[in-house]
Amino acid sequence: MPPKAQPTVEQLEQARDQLRAEIREGRETLKDLHAAIRTAREIAPKLVTDVLTAEVSRQLEGLGEQTKKAMDDSVKRVIAKFDELFRVITGQDHASRRSGKPSIPELVAKHFPESEA
Repeated sequence: MPPKAQPTVEQLEQARDQLRAEIREGRETLKDLHAAIRTAREIAPKLVTDVLTAEVSRQLEGLGEQTKKAMDDSVKRVIAKFDELFRVITGQDHASRRSGKPSIPELVAKHFPESEA
């Protein structure tokens, strides 16, 4: 094997210059990376807040709709109960009439005949 030739001064200077250029490029890339990380740290909380706000708003809207539906259903049931009570009190309840139960006005008239006008 022939001995390796020694690099010339010019080759060493070129290698040095090339290494310096690569180191400079690496430092610039690292600087850009640090800037991107800073930007991400600044933007991330706002993005998370925006996403959470949108999700909470969406869920609150759904909850509002469900609550309104539940309230409407409850009001309908209460009204139906009052209507049923009115029919029973006034003697318009057909089930009570068929079973022979007197209405409240009939009971009042029967037990307090003087209250009739």
